[in-house]
Amino acid sequence: MVMATFVNGQHKTDYGHIILETDNVLYDPSRIENTPSRVDGISKEDERDIRILACEMIQSAGLLLQLPQVAMATAQILFHRFYLVKSFVIHNYEHLAMASIFLAAKIEEYPRRIRDVINVFYHINQVRQKTTPIQVMDFTGNLYLKQKNDIIKAERRLLKELGFCVHVKYPHKVIIVVMKLLEQSQNTELVQQSWNFMNDALRTDIFLRYTPDQIGCACIFLAARMKKIVLPENPPWYMIFDVTKEQCLDISRTILGLYCLPRPDSTKLLRSINAAREAYDTRKSFEKSKREQKTPQLRPDTENFSPAPDTSKTTDAKKESSPISDFSKSKKVDSNGNSDFKNGSKSRKHRPSPRRRYPSISPERRKRSYDRGHKKKRYSSSDSDASMRKRRYKDGSSPHRKARHITTSDSDSSSTSTDSEAAKEEARRKKHEEKKKLAEKQRLKETIRQMERERDKKHKLKRDVLKSKHK
Repeated sequence: MVMATFVNGQHKTDYGHIILETDNVLYDPSRIENTPSRVDGISKEDERDIRILACEMIQSAGLLLQLPQVAMATAQILFHRFYLVKSFVIHNYEHLAMASIFLAAKIEEYPRRIRDVINVFYHINQVRQKTTPIQVMDFTGNLYLKQKNDIIKAERRLLKELGFCVHVKYPHKVIIVVMKLLEQSQNTELVQQSWNFMNDALRTDIFLRYTPDQIGCACIFLAARMKKIVLPENPPWYMIFDVTKEQCLDISRTILGLYCLPRPDSTKLLRSINAAREAYDTRKSFEKSKREQKTPQLRPDTENFSPAPDTSKTTDAKKESSPISDFSKSKKVDSNGNSDFKNGSKSRKHRPSPRRRYPSISPERRKRSYDRGHKKKRYSSSDSDASMRKRRYKDGSSPHRKARHITTSDSDSSSTSTDSEAAKEEARRKKHEEKKKLAEKQRLKETIRQMERERDKKHKLKRDVLKSKHK
C-alpha cells in the first residue's frame, strides 16, 4: 500500500508493510453474519445446512480416499473461507467441495488423482439418492470431462479468492499437549471425546472466529463436562493459553447446537438455491436494462440538438448543382478517343474503379466451372474489355477504347482458350482414371494378403490339433 502526503509543502510517500503470520485468519462477527449468500437471498438456516452438508461430503470423500484427518480438516476450513467472500447462489457448492479436498490433499502432501476424487463424489451422490445398483462413472463420457473441467476451474477460483494463503493451523496438537499437562493422556475416553468434538466443529464457522488454542481448550472443557471429570479451576487450567471461560462456553454451545439440528435435506436446499438464483438473475437483468435505458440529460440550450446531419438542406443543394454533372459538361472527346477539358488540361490515365476490382462472371460460365469441379473462378472472353484496363499502351491512349474495334482477336483468343481448357480437362480425367486403377490394384493385393494369412492360421490350427492328438 502506497500513500502520498504533503508535509511542509514537500511531497512525501509512505509505503505500507506486509505482515507474514502462521496463525489462522480470523474474521469479524459482522462479516460472518452478512455473507454474500445472505445478501443474495439465502436464509441463515439454509446457509448453515449447506455448509454442514458440504463438510459431510468432504469428510466421507476423505475416508474413501484414505486421507488423514489433517487433509480433511484443511479442506473444510478452505471451503468455509471461500464462501465467506463468495455466494452459494453463483458458485456450485459440490464443485467447490471437490476442489477443496483435491487441493487440501496436495497441500498436506497426500495427493490424489482428480479421477479418484470425481469417482468418490459420484459414489457419495448415488448413496445419498439411494440409487441401486451403484455404478462407476464412465471416464470416456462427457459427464466426466465436464466435471473434471469444473473442478480445475473451481480450484483456480479458490486459490484466487484466498490469495494463495492456504496455511491452516489445527488444534490437534493443543489437545495432546493439554492432556499431558493435566495428566489425563492415559484417559482414552476423554481424549477421544475431545477429538470427536473438534472434528465435528469443522462443520461450523468456529474456525473462522476463534484461534486453534481456544477451540482445543473448549473441546477439552466440553468433553470433561460430558464425562464428569473434574479439572483444575483455581486457577483455571485454560488460562495457560490466554483463553477465557466465556469463549469456552460460546464454542461449546455452538458444537452442542450442531447435534440438535435435523439432517439437512439436499433436495430442499437445492430448491432454495435455485429460487435465489432465479431472483438474482432477474434482479441483474433488470439493473442491466435500467442502465441501458438511462440516457444523459441535455442542457436547456441543447434541447433540439441532434447528432445526425440535417439532410433537408443537402438534398436541395445536390439538386441545384452536382460536381459530376459539371465535370461531364466541361469534358470533350476528340475523334481519336482522347478526352480533354475545356480549360486546356489533359485527361489523366484511366484507372479502374476500386469498388469493382474484378469483372463479373456470366451465370452460364459460373455453372460450367462448378460442374467441372473447379473452385477457381474463370472469366469469359466477353469480359476481356474489363481485363484490358490493367494494360497500358506505349502511346498513352486508353486501351478500352481500342478494344471496341477489335473483334476478330477476341474470337481467336476465345477459341484457343476453349481448346486449351478441353486439353487440360482430358489430361485431368486420364490422371483420375489412373489413380482409380492404382487404388483398385492395392485393394486386391490387400485382400489376397488377408486370405493368405487366414489360410496360414487354419493350417497352423490343424497342425496343433494333430500334434495334441498324437501326444
